[in-house]
Amino acid sequence: MTARNTGRAAGVEIRENSVRLYFWLDGKQRKETLYLDNAPLPPTPANVKYARRVAADVRKRLAAGTFSYAEFFPHSPRAKEAAPGGPPLLFDVMDSYLLVHNVKSSTKHQYRTRLDNFWKVHLKNVRVDLVSYSDIMAALGAGTWKSNKSRNNELSLIKGVFEYAVRDKLIQSNPCENVERAKYQKPPPDPFDMSEVNLILDELRAHRPEQLLNFVQTMFFTGLRTSEGIALKWENIDFRKKEMKIEGANVYDEEVDTTKTFEARVVKLTHMALEALDRQKSHTLLHRGHVFHDPKTGQAWGYAKITDTRSFWGATLTKIGIRHRRPYNMRHTYATIGLMSGAKPGFLAKQLGHSLEMFFNVYAKWISSDDDDRELDKMNGMIARTIPNLSPAKKMGG
Repeated sequence: MTARNTGRAAGVEIRENSVRLYFWLDGKQRKETLYLDNAPLPPTPANVKYARRVAADVRKRLAAGTFSYAEFFPHSPRAKEAAPGGPPLLFDVMDSYLLVHNVKSSTKHQYRTRLDNFWKVHLKNVRVDLVSYSDIMAALGAGTWKSNKSRNNELSLIKGVFEYAVRDKLIQSNPCENVERAKYQKPPPDPFDMSEVNLILDELRAHRPEQLLNFVQTMFFTGLRTSEGIALKWENIDFRKKEMKIEGANVYDEEVDTTKTFEARVVKLTHMALEALDRQKSHTLLHRGHVFHDPKTGQAWGYAKITDTRSFWGATLTKIGIRHRRPYNMRHTYATIGLMSGAKPGFLAKQLGHSLEMFFNVYAKWISSDDDDRELDKMNGMIARTIPNLSPAKKMGG
């Protein structure tokens, strides 16, 4: 659609229960009602004043040839009209992105919810090429964020939508490209110490069904992610080799055949893990399916149920007076126990399914604290053996 400069200005028409703008486009007079929160804009003095500002903006856009029906009048049937052969509307691009994006269905469901409940609320359904940097910034500014991490997650999602549009040659540049991510401090690992581990296991052993003890003991001494532990199957455990293969997970109650990093791994089993798994045989081995079941239902654990603070886990920590931490911290406990016992970071990173770089980033505190003096002694010993004639006095420059 192209604007026709007829010399007639876009105007404001005040009606009984609404405010309407009229203007000329493609040689025809158009009349469109203004809306607020999906209802016609009431004709109050303040709203009439606002309508005149909108009318002025419409005039400018018509003159410049950049007027978009969807931007100004998203409730109008004409808002769905895109220029023939031109870029599609933003919301259609969002839907197309979800359709072709190859992610787990649980992740795709989350993306759809976030696009519908945030981005489709705070961005107008205009042609995708008309969305600007300032539109993205205004939308982010309108959000109520629990943390800067939440804001960054939303930015990553919409940036992905526009990157898809760039690659599909619908737009030439991504309006999110120069939007800066908010800074936030990632919380450090919060592992349990060995005294807390023993208290938790003792409480479960004394007052809970054995299956719960077996699950928690296995998690503490294998370093599995919570999603991996509840998806673990007997076919993946080799008692002869004392190892298990981790190749799937349960994410938001959906079984998937990949890990978080999309790489299967083999985990060597400690004697504590083997002990718990050996006890668990009597409960679920004959089912030839999941290793761990909820003893109340006899079914495999659901992700939401095991992580709920009202579950047996939260109740156990409360009862014995241990500060609450989510079950995922059993994984951190395994890593820090390994480091404090002298296990090599490379071995532990492999056990956890981390890259060595990621492992050092997450657990640097435990790598550098208790072993510093021991490592320095090793260096001094090597120096003394290879340079025996260099006395301490000479080393100090005396």
